[in-house]
Amino acid sequence: MSFLAPAFLAGLAAIAVPVLIHLINRERKVVVQFPSLMFLQRIPYRSVRRQKLRHLLLLALRCLAILLFAAAFARPFFAHCAAAAGSAGARSVVILLDRSASMEFGGRWTTARTAAKKIVAGLGPGDRGTLVLFAGDASIASPPMAAAPQLDASIDAAHVSSERTSFAPALKLASQILSASTLPRREVVLISDFQKTGWASHNEVTLPPGTTITPVDVSGAASPDVAVALVTTDRDSAGDRDRITVAARLVNTGASAAPRRATLAIGGRDVQTRQITVPARAAVQVAFAPIVVPSGATKGAVRITPDSLVSDDVLDFTIAPDAAVPVLIVDPASPRPNQSLYISRALAIGDRPAFRVTEKPASALTPRDIDAQALVILNEVAPPAGAVGARLRELVAAGGGVVMVPGGQNVDAWPAEWRALLPASVGSVIDRTADARGTLSSVDYANPIFEIFNAPHGGDFSTARFDRYRTLKPVAAGRVVARFDDGAPALVERDIGSGKLVVWASSLDTYWTNLPLQPVFLPFVHQLGKSVGRYADPRLWFTAGDVLDLSRHGELTAEFASERSADSTSELVLESPSGQRERLSAGGADHITTLREQGFYELRGPNTPVGSGRPIAVNVDPAELDLAHVDPRDVVAAVQAASARMPAGDGANAATPQDRERRQSVWWYLLLAALLLLALETTLSNRLSRATS
Repeated sequence: MSFLAPAFLAGLAAIAVPVLIHLINRERKVVVQFPSLMFLQRIPYRSVRRQKLRHLLLLALRCLAILLFAAAFARPFFAHCAAAAGSAGARSVVILLDRSASMEFGGRWTTARTAAKKIVAGLGPGDRGTLVLFAGDASIASPPMAAAPQLDASIDAAHVSSERTSFAPALKLASQILSASTLPRREVVLISDFQKTGWASHNEVTLPPGTTITPVDVSGAASPDVAVALVTTDRDSAGDRDRITVAARLVNTGASAAPRRATLAIGGRDVQTRQITVPARAAVQVAFAPIVVPSGATKGAVRITPDSLVSDDVLDFTIAPDAAVPVLIVDPASPRPNQSLYISRALAIGDRPAFRVTEKPASALTPRDIDAQALVILNEVAPPAGAVGARLRELVAAGGGVVMVPGGQNVDAWPAEWRALLPASVGSVIDRTADARGTLSSVDYANPIFEIFNAPHGGDFSTARFDRYRTLKPVAAGRVVARFDDGAPALVERDIGSGKLVVWASSLDTYWTNLPLQPVFLPFVHQLGKSVGRYADPRLWFTAGDVLDLSRHGELTAEFASERSADSTSELVLESPSGQRERLSAGGADHITTLREQGFYELRGPNTPVGSGRPIAVNVDPAELDLAHVDPRDVVAAVQAASARMPAGDGANAATPQDRERRQSVWWYLLLAALLLLALETTLSNRLSRATS
């Protein structure tokens, strides 16, 4: 026996109280009335104190009641009670049903559902079961501890998903369910095709002690399969319009060559077809003739002749023109001649991505000017205050970028809320014209701004000279990306929310430096715009189970910028291939979702008609197309070995002392017995008191 709160056993010392009371309780003297004491001889009285326990039954009742009270509050439980009863009694069965994309292969899904129904049919009258469906993650598909009819209905409603296999989440969920069960017997039934990619040796999954694992392998005999494993596109910008060449990689896992018909579809219409023979256990590349890039984002697909696994016989993708990165350059009220000329021209001739540059004086800036911008360059102007400043900070927090060029400004006059966000405190101006002009001597080639300059012939900053620059003292959250030859920071950046804030110590024109006249200036500005503007190359497709973050994929939301009002944050609708709709925003809190279905999602603005939105292609994870098999006995042995290493009562998966004590509830019986003894003690003490009187 163990105790949940053994400190209450100190209350056993209270047993001494009734013993002491019985010892000091003296016998009462009987008074005899005499008419006169004159005829009695006076004898000196000697007091004798006797300590003798009387009424032993009453004493025993009182001591036993105190003993039971102390034991009840200590919350006792039997540690081996559950193990002793584990060989018999009702069962708690968790059925783990694999619904990953590979279960669509051949008749695996039908076989798996039949096996699950057979397990349900074998449940006894007192048994209870829970159906858990799993692929990339796991979820409970039936009421917890349900009866057979409810389980059958949940199995009938289950369907195959587009996600890859992962056993660990399902086994962990089963462990949580069984740990909360009060039934004496626990069992896990794992129904799967046991793909090797779904199990890794590092998966440490433990189950409650005494749990049995029963694997049901529905993989069956291996069947040949040809899959569209990859699609690539190659753009050619020659001529008036871009042209694109689509190529697909076909993989054959069968033992014999497989002839297939590969079809390229654009905008839902078949445009080209190729006949190809894929060699046995090999891959082959099929290329289609170049096509003109559509004016807007368009659905594309490469299909082959269907075979035993339909989900890998098509690979969807999207074709879209290169999206321009919107950039706002904020100038002073009285700028120098050509102050923003070099930076604006350098961005304007950018390619892949293109930059859509807008210039505006700080005095005319409004909150609406900040909307839909990916990058804002404050070219020797103070950060805005008020509503404009608040909107700009929201832009940065939501994933946008700001480049600050202090120039000769009085930084102490900047708004306090901006000074607190700076990656470095801005000091005095350093004049290098008196001795030797400064140079950039150290850059961080691991940073996206400078990574292209690390390659051979990537560019040389040694020819750039700097006459003046501001001293920068980085804060704890700031990162120095480049330094001058005297060690002073030249470029310092800081992450603010999902966005980035950068301070450049010199100027962006020829006023303080000749950098704009050097060949490296153009690629430097392009990389600065891409990195700080959080530009990401457009993805042809996503994988089922991927997380879509709209704040990092501005190319998906750029075409809806004109439809969004200045203060609206939840105006986009994402519709799945099955028709389910979800409201999202490009910069609000609800900018993240998980893409779970294969096919084309559609992202629409508030005024976009259905069918005219931005298509987003989602395909099955290529790893799920690898049908290599793992021995179910290896999975069972790994889980049992991990569970055996788990000390009893330790960890989230084992039955804790609190759980065992709660199930047994011994303290209720002890408390009831103590109350009954007190009632008996009261009755007995009253009778003895009346008898003595």
